Amino acid sequence: MKYFRYYPWGLQLLMFVLTTFTLASFGIWCLGMLSPQLAGLSLTQVTSINEQSPYYLVKVALIVQGISSLFIFAVPSLLFSYFTHPKWPGYLGLRKPGNLWQPVLAVGLILGAMPLLMGIESLISQIDFGADVKQNQARTEGVMKAFLKAPAFIDFIRIFIVMAIIPAVGEELFFRGILMRFATRAFNGTGPTPQVDRSLRMATLLSALVFAAVHSNVYGLFSIFIAGVLLSTIYFLTGSIWCSIIAHMSFNGSQVILSYLGNNNAGLKSFLSSGQMPLWLLATGTAVFSMSLYLLIKIKTPLPPTWTNDFDEPDPPMTNDTNDDLLPIGS
Repeated sequence: MKYFRYYPWGLQLLMFVLTTFTLASFGIWCLGMLSPQLAGLSLTQVTSINEQSPYYLVKVALIVQGISSLFIFAVPSLLFSYFTHPKWPGYLGLRKPGNLWQPVLAVGLILGAMPLLMGIESLISQIDFGADVKQNQARTEGVMKAFLKAPAFIDFIRIFIVMAIIPAVGEELFFRGILMRFATRAFNGTGPTPQVDRSLRMATLLSALVFAAVHSNVYGLFSIFIAGVLLSTIYFLTGSIWCSIIAHMSFNGSQVILSYLGNNNAGLKSFLSSGQMPLWLLATGTAVFSMSLYLLIKIKTPLPPTWTNDFDEPDPPMTNDTNDDLLPIGS
């Protein structure tokens, strides 16, 4: 098989975009066909749930959310990497962390930043962006509140899988594993050059910007952008995308856990809905974030300057009878 890595990176990027578009379209088409069978409603009606929606409909919407996330992010990333590189797990960064403490510190870093990020989002929500933005935000919040009702523990497990595990895996593979890789090559090409640091910084910012834009949350745009930068930093410092996946899952999962606990705790529910962030919580989060980042830098096992290279050696001449098994294999 002739892997995609033998083609110019620009053509590879086009293939990735087409793969994503095709699979996402197929997934949405399938969901459009299944929704009437599962709920007796159209896909648009299923995805327009709110807190007052019957819970059977919420469960169907949760299934739709999980499947759409898989077909938009996880499946395209896995399929593209499989056809791009013979060692596709390494291509995606699915390698063991260089230090067992790295996943722990990655979680500390992202959770430490969480109070500040939530506080920023709360402040931005006070800005009037117009009636349309406010209406769209209210609709999004209604869907999230419907998902997070979780009347039973088994419902909490389903919600955690769909809203924490699936997005963490799919979005990290998509944005950090592939998009950040392509962005680095776009700004620098391949191989060690004086522009490596600059290209990685630009790639981090670009991938984080797209990451934030995809979430379609005007109030949370800046906070999600910062979270994307932090997740990219974790990937770079550890050289393992597992660390950023665990951090992402912790960020999403902590919100799911707090909401679930708040369903049976009026005080916690009131605090979460107030949008206020106590100074002591901000200070504690800042301390945890700073210490985690410091220690993570101390034990870093960063991505090498050549991490975007598709081959360990220069590409061999391409011929019509190329036997891929005899060609050099990248790391």
